[in-house]
Parts: sequence; structure tokens; C-alpha cells
Amino acid sequence: MQVHRGSRCTRPVGMRTRRAWLKTAAQTAAAGLVAASPLRAAPRPWRIAHVMSFESPWRWTDGQLAGFQQALAAPDAQYRVFQMDVKRHREPTAKAERGRLAREWIGQWQPDLVYLTDDDAVAEVARPYAGHALPIVFSGVNRTLAEHGLTGAPNVTGVLEREHVIESLRLLRALVPPARRLAVICDRAGVYWDAVIERVREQTAELPQIELAVVDRVTRYADFQRRVQAYQREVDAVLVLGVFGLQDGNGHSVPYAELARWLAVHSYLPDLSFWVDRVHYGTLASVTVSEFEQGLAAGRLAAAVLRDGQAPGGLPVRATTRGHPALSLARARQLGIAVRSRELLACEVVRRFAWDAA
Repeated sequence: MQVHRGSRCTRPVGMRTRRAWLKTAAQTAAAGLVAASPLRAAPRPWRIAHVMSFESPWRWTDGQLAGFQQALAAPDAQYRVFQMDVKRHREPTAKAERGRLAREWIGQWQPDLVYLTDDDAVAEVARPYAGHALPIVFSGVNRTLAEHGLTGAPNVTGVLEREHVIESLRLLRALVPPARRLAVICDRAGVYWDAVIERVREQTAELPQIELAVVDRVTRYADFQRRVQAYQREVDAVLVLGVFGLQDGNGHSVPYAELARWLAVHSYLPDLSFWVDRVHYGTLASVTVSEFEQGLAAGRLAAAVLRDGQAPGGLPVRATTRGHPALSLARARQLGIAVRSRELLACEVVRRFAWDAA
């Protein structure tokens, strides 16, 4: 059958063909409506739960988070922070309780990723979550995955903290060429300090100009004071490691600011450490572990997990390699050390003691 419409001739559309055409048109229209609909749900921003072992404000912890946020490059991400504050909650039972509260907090918020800083957060949060679906990234950690019982954990990766021992000792020698005999002092509170001391021992052996003369682990503030006073006759320089857990005569922890000020007044030896906040509190020099570099490296790992879909356990756990030279000009002047322009230009220069700047 043909239908004539003026001079044009068209064939009638068969029923099967017409139904197919109507179905296609309906699908196309529906797709267009869905694409244009303002009701279509957008992906929600990532939720990042950050558990810090210590507290804020503090340059070490805040700098790690700042580096992490820069590397992740997700301005709409939602961050929440839990401070374990282990300087005040030092006892194992207190740390365990802080860890329990952190895990409870994580469970309530249901984040997309947990970012941990320093060893206590890893011990109290990463280990209980090992093998779960929740991705975990850490930084600022001294102990290895094996030491934390996390070898092979598929949901955990991170960044190790390794001290720039040789670089710090070379900076010390540049400032004070006669310095040769070194004392190391540390509290007994952190189990990971044993590994740090061993690394110091191994790397000092690579520098024939430096002799590791004495290593002291002390518990009481009075013992710390006594040993520092003895160092004035025994060695040429002092390396101060962890001294946050020293106790006074009443069994209370001595604030680091108080200890640092005592050291600056009563010690006439050049001193060094591995963290920039120590330099602000009077330590002469350090090629510091950069808190920002630690956070940057952790943020890159988090981006690989969240943005690229990689499994945390397949990402390498490494230490950062870029140190940050710093020196206290206030301490140098106090010790009568003339700092050359080369060191001034190469280092972050702290011109005043922290207690003078307050």
C-alpha cells in the first residue's frame, strides 16, 4: 500500500519498526533528563580522619598535616583530628584508653581514609585495624612495619622517620670544628629510642672525626641534670633525643620548655638534635627531619589510594630523604660561636629563644 501526499510518496512504517523507534527515542529522552536533572547525587567529599600521637598546636604535628593536605590536593575533603596527646597520657594504660577513644571516634564518623602520625597512633590504631577494608596511611614513624606487627597488612602504608645523623654531625663540625667526643642522652619512656640510638651509633662510626663517647638513658629530671653537668668535663658536644618523659621529684613529667631553658643556662657545650622545634628551644643545630616532607610523602600515598584506586599494602613504605638544616643564632652567640655566612645562608636561622619570643 502506498500513500500519496502531493508529489511525494512515502511507505507506511511497519508496527515493529515503529515500536523500536519509539523505544530508542524514549531512552534518549530519559538519558537527557537524567543528565540534566539537578537531583542527581554528586560524589561526597572524601572524609579524612587524622589521629596524631601528640597534640596541636605543635610544628611537628601541624606541619605533617599541612604537607599531607597539599599533596592530596583535595580542597573539598573533610578533615577531622583526634589528638592522643601521649606526652600527658604516657602510661601504657592511658595510651591504650586514648587509642580506644580514637577507634571509637573513627567508627562513628566512618572516614574514607585514616591518616596517622607517629608511633603511638600506629600502635593503638593501625594494628587493631590491620586487615580491615579501611585504608590507613602513616608518617613520622620510627619503628618498622615488622616491629609494629603490620607486615603484610593489605590496608596499611606510610612514611618512616629516619634521622639525618651524618648531616647533623657535619653541620655541628662546621660550626665547631674541634668538637669530637659526643654524648647522647635520652629518657626511657619511648621504646623506639633504642632503635634511634642504634642508628646514631652505626652512622657515627662512619665519621672518623666523631667519637660516640657516652650514651645515657635516664628517668628522673635530676639524673638528666646531673649527667649534663658531668658532660661539661667529659665530652665536646651533646645530642639530645627524647626527653619528654623525665619526672620531677613528685613523679610528674617535666615540661620540655622548662628542661630546654635549664639546658641553655647550665650547659656550655654545643648541642644538637633532629627536630626543628628543638632549635627554637635553644638547641644549637640540626639537619632536621622535615615534618612537611613527611606529610607530603604521606599525602602522595593517600592520593594513590583514593584517587588512583591502588591498594595501600602494595605501596612502598620508605623514609623521606630531604633534611632541613636549622641553627639557633641565639644559642651560638651564647656559646661564643661565630657563624659563617655559608651556614647562615644554608640554614633556617632562629634568632631568639622561644621563651624570649613569647
